[in-house]
Amino acid sequence: MVQQATELGEGDSRIEKLEEALQRIAAWADAYPLQVFPEPSAFYYAHAAQVLTANGMALDLLSAAAMRHVVTQVGKIAKDALA
Repeated sequence: MVQQATELGEGDSRIEKLEEALQRIAAWADAYPLQVFPEPSAFYYAHAAQVLTANGMALDLLSAAAMRHVVTQVGKIAKDALA
């Protein structure tokens, strides 16, 4: 009986840890709302790429770095919760 109660308590603790991780990931998903940061138009992307290219930079490089940062942080939250 005591062992079952201990196992249930550990299960509850793990569920709480995983729920906390999901809440942190959900917060990341809501961090840049469209009301504050509207979706750029195709023209905006084309213009940004043109300006960057003219100055020896690439929009793809910056986009990849931003996505890598987000995915790395979300992955860290998940890995910490699963550890």
